[in-house]
Amino acid sequence: MKHSLVAAMAAFTTLITACANDNSSGVSDTEEPISFSTPGTYTVNKKKQLIIMTDDVSNQNVCNFEDGKYTWEPSKKAAKPDTFKYEFFGDTLVLFKIVNEETSDYGTMYVGGKAGKLEGTWVDSNCEYTAYSKETECFDDNYEEKSLELSDGKFIRKVAHYFDNYIKDIEKTSFVDNLINQVYKSLVGWYPDVYLPSIFSSYGNDEAKATIKKYGIKVLESTDSSQTFTLRKKTYTFKVNQAEQSLSSMNHILMEINVEVSDGETTCVGEVHIREVGKEQCNAKYEDDYMIDYDFANGGIELKDRTHYAFGDNGKFEECLYEIAENLPERDSDYGNLKDSEK
Repeated sequence: MKHSLVAAMAAFTTLITACANDNSSGVSDTEEPISFSTPGTYTVNKKKQLIIMTDDVSNQNVCNFEDGKYTWEPSKKAAKPDTFKYEFFGDTLVLFKIVNEETSDYGTMYVGGKAGKLEGTWVDSNCEYTAYSKETECFDDNYEEKSLELSDGKFIRKVAHYFDNYIKDIEKTSFVDNLINQVYKSLVGWYPDVYLPSIFSSYGNDEAKATIKKYGIKVLESTDSSQTFTLRKKTYTFKVNQAEQSLSSMNHILMEINVEVSDGETTCVGEVHIREVGKEQCNAKYEDDYMIDYDFANGGIELKDRTHYAFGDNGKFEECLYEIAENLPERDSDYGNLKDSEK
């Protein structure tokens, strides 16, 4: 499994909340959201201002791996409690997560309940409170609405995804603009490192313009899904053959990405495919592709739920780009990038 695929999984929790562009339409009043709910139980230590929350064990079938065997059945993972320190600032509830007895300096801010009372329905305000600076920072989120319901020792976490809005905004971006600068840098001699999932993230093309100017790249033709350009007297064509996202039944983003770069003789293909594990994939055939959710329970026995799998050899794509590059400068052996004289 190549490093970029692992990084792509980390993007699950961030891609959907990142604005696709500056013209985002916001949460729609008519779109029906895709909703997920997680029930559980909680206890409160009022003296220490702690709330301890434990998810209920799901009855949904997953791919279990135990003692060298794969089984398609409800998860055997032990439920792990999450501990938060809570504080009230007027009618705002702030939860600071505690990990290894360390309390985070950053707390999620919830509104909608009653001041000083945990029980009720609390809505994530998309704002974060920093304890040491006593400052609040809020973030735009046009695609998710989160809430937390607390009552009589039971809770329900809810997430509503306005995924159609997200996809519409992603489609407004140029997949070429999102990724082309990484291709440029690979071909001019920087250490090849193309992070394919960034094809869904729009950061503008100022960096690409700077690279074009610095290295004398000439763009001959460009659309949202392809570009032909010359670099060091060689002509390349970059194409986006597939760039799609969807939501899994477990509230994760799935991806299908296929791009290619050709110099007219050799075509380099880059792929990332992140899919949900179903009953058919619950076997050793997919063993090397699993994204594994680790858990330790039952006296040290390691239980693993295979929930998603990913494939696509990003490393070979990067190596291929290096091979079709022309007149590469000498590299710094310690860092793999251009020597200072070439920068």
